[in-house]
Amino acid sequence: MDAVKIGAAIKALRIQAEYTQRDLADCLNVTDKAVSKWERGLSIPDVSIVTKLSLILNCDVDNLLEGNITYLEKSWQGFLLLKENDDIFAGSEVYGKPLVYIYLSYFMLAGIGDIYISCSARDKEYIEANIGNGERYGIRLIFLADGENIPSTAVNTMVIYNNPFIYGPNLTKYFQRAMSRMYGISVLAIEKDAVDSENTISYDKHKMVKSFKSGTEKHCAVPIVFFPKKYFDQIVNIGNITELTPLYAEPIGNGMIEYLLADDDSLLDASVFLRMLKKRMGKEVYDLKKVAKNRKFIE
Repeated sequence: MDAVKIGAAIKALRIQAEYTQRDLADCLNVTDKAVSKWERGLSIPDVSIVTKLSLILNCDVDNLLEGNITYLEKSWQGFLLLKENDDIFAGSEVYGKPLVYIYLSYFMLAGIGDIYISCSARDKEYIEANIGNGERYGIRLIFLADGENIPSTAVNTMVIYNNPFIYGPNLTKYFQRAMSRMYGISVLAIEKDAVDSENTISYDKHKMVKSFKSGTEKHCAVPIVFFPKKYFDQIVNIGNITELTPLYAEPIGNGMIEYLLADDDSLLDASVFLRMLKKRMGKEVYDLKKVAKNRKFIE
């Protein structure tokens, strides 16, 4: 580990969170001299407090220990394309939570608060009635009119489409890693048995996607894609990722679960999964208010 890089990351994150060295020290029950040593690269935080430090500074543990905070240097916005069919819409519930809560949580876990939404009139009516413009969660929702494209912009864009359900440890880490790649478009990828309706991919040692094959690869592209502003004009091809270039995979690790929410059966599967998390592990996930607090969108 590079103590100087870690120290620089801690300092940048502390300043962003508007903590003094003493404030951070008090939160961690250490001295402000200890914090000063970290930031100067003279020592690194003890392993016993790294997790708490990452939570306070709103950063994944792995990225913090790698000194990887380049994603903070760029401005990001979100783009949610809600896919409606006869079975599901924004208000369809997954163990008591509307689908749109799950998708907005993904953006918030990535630290993104400005979110454009392309959806049906039914979806829009539900979201406006239950979430409004997002202000009470510290975010801003901007609805696009029917047929309207996301405005050309000078910032980077995270896109969610095709109704993915994804859960697992360190999800924020994978978002942040993808957001750190400025030399190409990034798509999350997961290892699993190929499904005909999904894009299966292969990539090289540099994670550049080399081919798309149906039913032959175990790595599937997750419909969550990150566009640096340089590649913004390619968002129009989001429905067919084979058209995106240069495209890089951001593999998400073991212990992750992902599939598309397309019908009542898939909603039931997700509901059973969240119910088990709550019942057996005591975990309440994708609660917008809790996510907003944890990610510092609201006090």
